[in-house]
Amino acid sequence: MNSSKVVFVNKELNLRLAGILYTPENMDLSKNYPAVVVTGPMLSVKEQAQSVYAKRLAEEGYVTLVFDGSYFGESEGLPRFQELPDVKESDIEAAVDYLVSLPYVDNDRIGGLGICGSGSYMSVAGVKEPRLKAITAIVPAISDISTSAMAGFFKPEEEVKAAKEAYENGTGELDYLNFMPRVFDEGAAYYYTARGNRRGWSNRVVAWSQLELVKYNVTNIMKEMTKPYLIITGENAWSKDASTEVFNAVPHNNKEMHIIPEAGHFDLYDLDPYVTEAFDYIIPFFNNKL
Repeated sequence: MNSSKVVFVNKELNLRLAGILYTPENMDLSKNYPAVVVTGPMLSVKEQAQSVYAKRLAEEGYVTLVFDGSYFGESEGLPRFQELPDVKESDIEAAVDYLVSLPYVDNDRIGGLGICGSGSYMSVAGVKEPRLKAITAIVPAISDISTSAMAGFFKPEEEVKAAKEAYENGTGELDYLNFMPRVFDEGAAYYYTARGNRRGWSNRVVAWSQLELVKYNVTNIMKEMTKPYLIITGENAWSKDASTEVFNAVPHNNKEMHIIPEAGHFDLYDLDPYVTEAFDYIIPFFNNKL
């Protein structure tokens, strides 16, 4: 497996996005390869869980692309740390734009894999982006965020609206949500240790992001899903109910859901044997659908 830093443009926002392209060892440039866009948890940077999955896919013969989303990591965009679903989807479209520009990528065999929050973003991209042919979601955490545990990170709506207006008028500072506090033990065991703590990551998110997130009803959107679809979650994942709701919303039968025994939500970011077991389903799925 080889890797190289790349830059591509979100044309909708005119922002440069920083990525890592993973390619199979001893790749034959005279051949065309299937490719997968791999996206990570909310607020994440490209070196976190998404690279765990992208590297393994590259070892199995796939060209894979991870990237920092707009407003995060090494990518452009101000103010920093905005977690906006529409932007996340446009970033995925920009990543597909980049992959189809590569002469060794088979444009008819491009898939998507998303983890946690972007398990939901990638699922929606699968509905909206015709060039994505098959979608895998790992512990997708957003169904209707307004009714989820993540809404506990939100501030009162009127307070957030007032802070946004003050910032835009030049009379106030940016207001942030503390989206992954250290007291959240399971998350802290990933984000505040060597497992997941990476340069450029922050638990802060611009507070006005919640105004868009609270309206983001993934289950309604997934009623339009027509692509092959795979969900993998954990037996003990706090997100399992949301994952199940998203899966049940898909109207066709060309879908699979697998529950990894004993695994928690964050276990499926990077820990074995859980990730390896997930790949027992991921590889056959993409091999058959791409």
